[in-house]
Amino acid sequence: ALDREYRHALVCGPDRNYLWLLSRTPTISTEMKQQMLDIATRQGFDVTKLIWVKQLH
Repeated sequence: ALDREYRHALVCGPDRNYLWLLSRTPTISTEMKQQMLDIATRQGFDVTKLIWVKQLH
C-alpha cells in the first residue's frame, strides 16, 4: 500500500512473514498510522505483532 502523496508505504515479503510501515519522515501522524494499520489488517496481517521503533533525528 502506498499513500497518495508517496510519504508512507506498507511493504511485505513474498511469503508475508514480515511487514514494514515506511515513512519519509521520522514520525507519522496518528491518523496516517491508523489508516495504514487498517489496510494491513484488511490484508490479513496481525498488526498486534508489529514492533514500533523510535526513530532518531
